[in-house]
Amino acid sequence: MDIKKPTVNNKPTVNKRPTVNNKPTVNKRPTVNNKPTVNKRPTVNNKPTAKKKKTPMQKVLIALIVVLFLILVAIAVMYIFPASEDFTALGPFGGWLIPGRGTTQGPSPEQTPESTQTPEPVLDSFSPLTGLPMEKAKTRNRPLAVVINNIPESLPMNGVSEADIIYEVLVEGGITRMLALYQDVSRVEKVGSIRSARHYTVEIANSYDAILASAGASPQALSMVKQLGIPHLNEVEGPLREIFFRDRNRVPGRRLESLHSVVLTGERAAEWLPKYDFRILLEEDREQVFTFVEDGTPRGGSAAVEISVRFNSGNTTNFTYKPEDKVYNMREFNRDFIDANDNSSPAFTNILILKTSVSPIRGDGAGRLNIETTGTGDGYFICGGKYIEIDWARADRDSPFMYSLKDGSSLRFGVGRTYICVIPNKMDVTFS
Repeated sequence: MDIKKPTVNNKPTVNKRPTVNNKPTVNKRPTVNNKPTVNKRPTVNNKPTAKKKKTPMQKVLIALIVVLFLILVAIAVMYIFPASEDFTALGPFGGWLIPGRGTTQGPSPEQTPESTQTPEPVLDSFSPLTGLPMEKAKTRNRPLAVVINNIPESLPMNGVSEADIIYEVLVEGGITRMLALYQDVSRVEKVGSIRSARHYTVEIANSYDAILASAGASPQALSMVKQLGIPHLNEVEGPLREIFFRDRNRVPGRRLESLHSVVLTGERAAEWLPKYDFRILLEEDREQVFTFVEDGTPRGGSAAVEISVRFNSGNTTNFTYKPEDKVYNMREFNRDFIDANDNSSPAFTNILILKTSVSPIRGDGAGRLNIETTGTGDGYFICGGKYIEIDWARADRDSPFMYSLKDGSSLRFGVGRTYICVIPNKMDVTFS
């Protein structure tokens, strides 16, 4: 039988593929006149949105970026205009980023019962070192005695304007060093630069039942510390070092050598002193050294507006009286004595000049000195633009210094801070 061929008019389409379950194949191309609308470009009047809609997560991220940008702008404005007290232009950020400054919305710190401001101390007693008002609890503190550098390269110092008493004493090399005493160091921003102790600075600190702080110590000083049993915070060695750190930028605008950078802060001292294993309160029977009066100007005294104290041939400390404030300011190295913490000039109500025996230690290769701090001696007391001769006495290394006038009556100090110069017997003091 012959196979019948289909006619041309009944020939199936070459490109047509059979469907599976009547479903057109994926590759079927529609005719021009019946093209699906999926790939058809819409007309201008019916054009859908070209971009996909943002997901909720994308919207959140964009919002966070905007907020972060605004915060950065607010911070930049605050640093560009640091002196301005009006941050209302920053909207809510001014109040958030600078507490107590910014928008006027919300109660002020004074109106807020939960305010975290440090309350003012109740000054219900008087400092045993200055006679100035002080919290009674602080009057029982053992003072902190800090050995401070005193050479031109280390100036200005930090914290000297808040010291209750400053001693200036000779050390080897023809220079002097200071011992600053603080009845309450907790409120002092920074003290320094701190240097090494000598055995006579240990003895002076012990006369106040003080805690000694230094950056190192001479062999004689270390021996004296053990002999007297005085607490010694030593930045160079030993376990009691947490209150110290090195700040080579302690003087604004200068980069100091590491040697002149050792400091401590009142905040660190307040935190760490109670943690150490030694007594931090004065002994109950501790004798009061100073008697204070409102006006300590010595009766019958001679004029002392300008004072020049020689420690040796190349080292002189000068004081000038300011009658309007009834205090003395100090100069050394042909410059004013300045506190780098606030650029102020320390003011002293009283000046003591103590004369004593000063000699080199025999056999000491470094040329260290021995300065006698016990026994008796004479000197000068200056207050209120007047000076008078005095006597000093100290029974032993555990006793305080005692001061008296030439008639034997006790010396009375003016209320305020005191500067004490310990000089060799042969050195001169001039008054004018």
